[in-house]
Amino acid sequence: MARILIWQDGSVVQDVGLHRNAFTIGRGNECDLQLVDLRVSRRHARICRTAEGFLIEDLDSQNGILVNEEMVRQSTLRDRDRIRIPPFLLQFVIETDAEAQQGPPIVEVIDASKKYPLGKQEVVALSDITLEIYRGEFLALAGPSGSGKSTLLNLIGCIDTPTSGRVRIKGEDVQGKDVDELADLRLDTLGFVFQTFNLLPVLTAEENVEYPLLQKKDIDRAERKQRVQKALEEVGLARFARHRPNEMSGGQRQRVAIARALATRPEIILADEPTANLDHQTGAEILALMRNLNERDGVTFVFSTHDPRVMEMANRVVQLTDGRIID
Repeated sequence: MARILIWQDGSVVQDVGLHRNAFTIGRGNECDLQLVDLRVSRRHARICRTAEGFLIEDLDSQNGILVNEEMVRQSTLRDRDRIRIPPFLLQFVIETDAEAQQGPPIVEVIDASKKYPLGKQEVVALSDITLEIYRGEFLALAGPSGSGKSTLLNLIGCIDTPTSGRVRIKGEDVQGKDVDELADLRLDTLGFVFQTFNLLPVLTAEENVEYPLLQKKDIDRAERKQRVQKALEEVGLARFARHRPNEMSGGQRQRVAIARALATRPEIILADEPTANLDHQTGAEILALMRNLNERDGVTFVFSTHDPRVMEMANRVVQLTDGRIID
């Protein structure tokens, strides 16, 4: 079944099922979905079920509708498309049987807690976290500073270990693995995109992308070159291959970081506040790039974020407060 989610301040405030073959949106009382604002026309838009799927059309509204930020008169809707009827943001969602579609979880966090000593006291960063992440998800770990989202991302990335509980990656327990085994797991399965980019300043873009591949002994020089070139092309930076980080903008450096993550062909990319140091337009472009990689290539993305744009685009938002997942 298809649904319309209405977003406000990074959270879903209304969830409406599309049960009819034709579904009207507008300010009028007769509309199936009523949006109360003078900028919304009385009968603003209609969503129709067709043989090919769902179609949205403008009903001669005053201010129009945007689908994925493009003004349209009529457009076929795809899963997770964003519909903007100013001042409202709606998201079109096609529900499926998650287990049938996704299979077993690629990440399992089971009753995990993380505590840090602070002098004579103990700080609880995470408390009894249980979470499953499936292949192909575009998932946001959201919450205010200090909520535990970055700590949880570090547990999933095998950068840190829980004080209690377990973390499984592709069905294997992370606990008990030695340093070399964890390094191989990160290299083969996980890619990382950091808020501060973490590029080596003395290396060019192509050398930064190649750097993790040097650790993979099963890849020869020719394949490394091919992977680096393809990864830079994917993020639109092929002509900046010989530039060093200080010769590039923040958005370009973040693209290099994404290319570096892609080059190892990971199954999961973990992104820690990837838009925090970028301006609004560049952040939107980086998010669109990652969403495209997720939809086209099936790469699983997990973000820690407090950016409403990331939460709006995510397939699933997991909210944390004081080290706990909240419903």
